[in-house]
Amino acid sequence: MLCWTFSLARNQPDVDAVVLEIDGTPNKSKLGANAILGVSLSVCRAGAGAKGMPLYKHIQELSGTKELVMPVPAFNVINGGSHAGNNLAMQEFMILPVGASSFAEALRMGSEVYHILKGIIKAKYGQDTCNVGDEGGFAPNVQDNREGLVLLMDALEKAGYTGKIKIGMDVPASEFFTKDGKYDLNFKKQPNDGAHVRSAQSLCELY
Repeated sequence: MLCWTFSLARNQPDVDAVVLEIDGTPNKSKLGANAILGVSLSVCRAGAGAKGMPLYKHIQELSGTKELVMPVPAFNVINGGSHAGNNLAMQEFMILPVGASSFAEALRMGSEVYHILKGIIKAKYGQDTCNVGDEGGFAPNVQDNREGLVLLMDALEKAGYTGKIKIGMDVPASEFFTKDGKYDLNFKKQPNDGAHVRSAQSLCELY
């Protein structure tokens, strides 16, 4: 059994393929994406242990990557969607310090913008709006997704990082997907007048 386990650990692509085959759905709905990812990560860590090397080196070998580069951290600074009690439909408004020369500098830049953003939110919406959502981002009572992006741009400009930090979004649109195949950006308020319901094409144009 031990030899079999080590064999599996050394064959990450085969294990992933078997799990996906067992699931057998296009969107991993049978086993669930979180369960599938958990199995894959466990096998990956076991593979690193079997080789006696750090996890990142094992992943480097699996991916065939020649040069190691630290990833750019993504800071989730404004929360919406199901993670916050405001009216934002889009779930995560993020900043990515792509202009940093090191991971340490990226971390510092992200931290600075986070605290500057807090000050902007406090000044504009009041102290009680500096509460955070489920994932640590601020959850001000913003009514429109564009308003959230304006807050980020103001914080970047005030911090002096315009052009050095990019804005990222995580928009789990499936959360506001309607039964008739459209997207309700006002899904938190039910019933509503349908004024914020968009087609797929319209949502793409909004992005």
